[in-house]
Amino acid sequence: MRSYFTHGKILLAGEYAVLAGVEALALPVIPGQWLNVWQSESKDGVSKLVWQAKNHRNEVWFECRVDMNTLELQDANNAEMAQTILLLLTEIQQQKPELFENKMLRIETELEFDQSFGLGSSSTLINNLSLWAGVDAFHLQQLAFGGSGYDVAAGRMGRPVVYWVAVEQPNWSPWQLNSEFTHGWFLAFPGTKQNSRHSLQDKKSAIAGIKNDTVLLQQLNAIVEAIKNPRSLPLLEAMLEMWQALLSQRLDLPRAYEDLNIDPVQGGLCKWLGAWGGDVLLINNAVLNANSAVFKDMTVIPWNDFVISN
Repeated sequence: MRSYFTHGKILLAGEYAVLAGVEALALPVIPGQWLNVWQSESKDGVSKLVWQAKNHRNEVWFECRVDMNTLELQDANNAEMAQTILLLLTEIQQQKPELFENKMLRIETELEFDQSFGLGSSSTLINNLSLWAGVDAFHLQQLAFGGSGYDVAAGRMGRPVVYWVAVEQPNWSPWQLNSEFTHGWFLAFPGTKQNSRHSLQDKKSAIAGIKNDTVLLQQLNAIVEAIKNPRSLPLLEAMLEMWQALLSQRLDLPRAYEDLNIDPVQGGLCKWLGAWGGDVLLINNAVLNANSAVFKDMTVIPWNDFVISN
């Protein structure tokens, strides 16, 4: 058996605008996803693959069988997921046919986090598959899911990254966030999964417009720079609030406050991380204490217990 592991991720800042060339600040989280591969020689020349996916409770939520000679599904319990897996396998086979020739393969994935948390069940799968097959993870990501690719970079590095796209090529460099600034931060998970691909598609034209707005680009780049190298916690939190205020106005998206139907509080921080509207919230003590009833039914985890900040 060969095993591969990729950390999940969160996007602190840069959401949406990363597709307009603005830097994104991403951090891995401690839990991730495993991919285990077993293989044996086929005795009759027929190459077959059995795929099984387990959630964070060790329950099988998806499985399929594929005839790798004909690239046809033999059976599956989720048609949409099966087509995505088949797309990925077809691409890998085209690049690395020797992985499947006269092989009986079993692939098993194991998530360490709840899928509804939006920590990258897709991107961690893509990175693990690329590690096993020796193919370009960013190409697989674009083929199957789209997006900027920041989540692949953060998962692969296993540490915080500054990520940007230039001339349609992914770039990243290491970064770190002082854990002294984040001891009063929490991640809150509403348990309602947001589809990042659909979220980006819905705002495609508005995001394209950001590329041509030099004033807004200067503002967003300045905010990211201040978040990347904060001089103080109040400044860091103020810049995160300013980021979401500018994007909310430009993309016509409600801020986290409006989504939760709560009022801003002095010294508070409440911001969606990644696609807005459902996956994961960043809140601080001020917001949590002022709105304990709102968050009582959510999973709330201290940032420093969950996020890899350096």
